[in-house]
Amino acid sequence: MENVKAYYSNAPVGGIDFKNKNINDQGNVLLKPLLTGICGTDRGIVNAGLSFAYNPEGYNFLVIGHESLCQVIESESNQFKSGDIAVPLVRRPGNCPNCLIGRPDNCSDGDKHEAGITGLHGFMREEFKDYDYNLVKVADPSLGDLGVLTEPTKNVVKAFEVFEKVSSRSIYYNSSSTLERKKALIIGTGSEAFLYALLSRDYGFETYILNRHPIEKNKMEMCQAFDVNFVNSSEDNDFPDKSSIDLLIDTSGDPGTVFGFVRKMNYNGIAILFGTNEKAPVGTVTGSDIDHIVERNITIAGSVDAARIHYIKALNYLSKWKKQYGNVLNDMITGYYKPGDLDLFRKKPDGEIKSVIRW
Repeated sequence: MENVKAYYSNAPVGGIDFKNKNINDQGNVLLKPLLTGICGTDRGIVNAGLSFAYNPEGYNFLVIGHESLCQVIESESNQFKSGDIAVPLVRRPGNCPNCLIGRPDNCSDGDKHEAGITGLHGFMREEFKDYDYNLVKVADPSLGDLGVLTEPTKNVVKAFEVFEKVSSRSIYYNSSSTLERKKALIIGTGSEAFLYALLSRDYGFETYILNRHPIEKNKMEMCQAFDVNFVNSSEDNDFPDKSSIDLLIDTSGDPGTVFGFVRKMNYNGIAILFGTNEKAPVGTVTGSDIDHIVERNITIAGSVDAARIHYIKALNYLSKWKKQYGNVLNDMITGYYKPGDLDLFRKKPDGEIKSVIRW
């Protein structure tokens, strides 16, 4: 991480030059960020906790920020006009077969870039240029600030695409051709965990969300509004009471927690690993764990990032959920901050689900 200097951590005393005059952007659309979402990846980069992050070639710093809701200021593209609201794609393709067909989320050689994370400056600045093919228009004006959740939601949509593909290895649905009474467990209580829970409920799963300690009142109220069950694993060590987890989704990146619940998965169960945490304690996988996975035909799959189609679907889901849940969904944004609020990157605010910077 010595070669990575996140823009915030390299800021001069007394302020930050968010205009980034030394960056020569290319593109046919000029964008102004309205909101920038903050997640664990941003904090990990700033605090030297992600070894896979690196600067763009020729720069000794990295502008962070990959969750962005933007307004078009100027456009040379027929696809966008001034005033349009857009979300920029995070991952940019290389030249592998998957990248060449528009699926850089499944890049097969690692020769891709991610804005604000790997080799490409992010969106945490007053304005930047990009090409129209890297932008997804927000067609529903009623979404408002919730459009900033497009980036985390597209990860959820992609993970459920993975679920659909691997579930076809067996007859996964029940005898009534539905997922009713199938049990899904999401590990974590951050914004993406709640978004996973929402889509899990849409699929028909009996859905549980889990943390190792009690959660704040606002999170508990959100669980109740979404008809999601909360489990405090420090108090309920026996959950579940038998091998009954059909879908396990991890957002924590903690191997001990993950495999603790893999041991409680049902036949033909599916575990989707999404969270990353290089500083998590080393977990122990035993021979009996392997036996459980093999004998029950359990599938463990990693899922990262998403393609353009997932952004489009994410916007559709957000519009649907806003109509369904109203102001409760707005409550997922738990804090608005200014660009200069640097402490936001050093410590997660109490009760945070999603913190955003308002420009």
